[in-house]
Amino acid sequence: MLSIENVSVDIQKTRILHNISFTEHKGKVLALLGPNGCGKSTLIKTILGLCGMASGIISFGGHDISLYNRKKKALMFAYMPQDTAYHSYFTVLETVVMGRYPYLETLGGYSKHDFEIAGDAIRRTGLSGFENRVVSSLSGGEAAMVMLARSLAQETPVILLDEPMSSLDPGHALAVTDIIKNLAASGRLVIVSMHDVNMALNHSDRLILLKSGHIFGDISAAQADRNILAGLYGIPWEIGRTPKGHIAAFPDRD
Repeated sequence: MLSIENVSVDIQKTRILHNISFTEHKGKVLALLGPNGCGKSTLIKTILGLCGMASGIISFGGHDISLYNRKKKALMFAYMPQDTAYHSYFTVLETVVMGRYPYLETLGGYSKHDFEIAGDAIRRTGLSGFENRVVSSLSGGEAAMVMLARSLAQETPVILLDEPMSSLDPGHALAVTDIIKNLAASGRLVIVSMHDVNMALNHSDRLILLKSGHIFGDISAAQADRNILAGLYGIPWEIGRTPKGHIAAFPDRD
């Protein structure tokens, strides 16, 4: 179980997160939803230890993770950042196998097993045939899939994805949601920040709604209604169902 207890974060003397608290178990998809600047990325970085806390405790399995070194955290948390631009001359395979770095022995190189895991992650993200392509030669969407593959290769119990679909076309975005659901089904906890309200409502188990650094709501998709979304984003919304039963939410300016 991942536990966030009364976490507050200050950046340059400005409070960005205010007393954030929630817990979640493995096997779930937890979506962070809210307007720009609400604190989604900051919360993810705080869980990873990339942002210092003004107060609060983050624990995993009952242990305070602030006491863990970088390697131990890397064995628990994989991270796909919002900015997936990767300006390097490493190939796709070389980049993805870097996700195995936390498992390396001192002075040891990547093993055959590490490359097999990297190859499987490449296949799962639809990148077969790209293994020898230099990442900097790829499109933004392709590079994003490489970063996702590297996160998969890390094989951690918790995966944190910061707007993973932002640079993807609809087909690849749906492929990512399938990967996310499969990760949860395999027993991982996936925490994903999103701007796509419909993706969040249709492909997550739980939504933490953030507004101005506060938790505005902690709901399931079934609990989302036009009033909650209007309060979160400050504009009117309509919510309905598609013929196949999917939730359809859209801003309504009429």
